[in-house]
Amino acid sequence: MILDGVELALDRGSLNWVGGANGIGKTTLLRICAGLITPDSGAVELDGLHPHRHRARYQARVGFLSAGDRGLYARLTVRQHLELWGRLSLLPRDRFRSTVERMISRLHLEELADRRMDRLSMGQRQRVRFAMAFLHEPDLVLLDEPLNSLDRSGVDLLLGCLASVTSRGGAALWTSPSAPDVVPFDTRRVLEQGRLARKGGR
Repeated sequence: MILDGVELALDRGSLNWVGGANGIGKTTLLRICAGLITPDSGAVELDGLHPHRHRARYQARVGFLSAGDRGLYARLTVRQHLELWGRLSLLPRDRFRSTVERMISRLHLEELADRRMDRLSMGQRQRVRFAMAFLHEPDLVLLDEPLNSLDRSGVDLLLGCLASVTSRGGAALWTSPSAPDVVPFDTRRVLEQGRLARKGGR
C-alpha cells in the first residue's frame, strides 16, 4: 500500500507542499486528487464535486501539471496545444480565443506560439505545460515537481500564475522531494510510510 489513510484538506487561498523520497507516493496522491486514479477507499471532494461522479465539472475546475513531458504532442504548435486543451477544459465559446491569447501573453510565449513542440527547449515546453494547467482558471492546481528545467524567469512566471489562483480563493498542491526556498508555502507536509506528517508553515 503506497498511501495509508491520508487525510488532506486545502484551505481556500493556500499554497501547499507535500514532500518525501522518490517512490513514496507523491505522484499517486496528485493523480488521485486529479481524478486519474480511483483510491481503494476514501474519497476526494471539491466543493461537493467528486472526480468520478461529476467528472466533467470536476476536471473543469482542476489544473494538473504532471512531471516530465506528458501531455505534449511533438507535431502540434504551442497555440494548437492551448486550443486543444481549452476545448477539453470546457472553456466558454464566447471567450475561448481571448483566453488562449491572454495565456500566451502571460507566459511570454508570443514568439513561440506557432512553433512546433519538438522545436522547443525543455524550459520552453515547461512554460507551455504551465499555460495548459492554468488556462481554464482552475480552483485547484496540482503540480508535480514543476521547477524542472526552469530558469529564474520561468520560476517567476509560475509563481505569478499561482498567486492568481490563491488570490481568487483557489488552492494549489505542490509535490517535490524538497521544498524550494523561493516558494512561500502556507503548509508543508511530508509523506512518510504512506502517511502525512505536518512540517509547519512558512
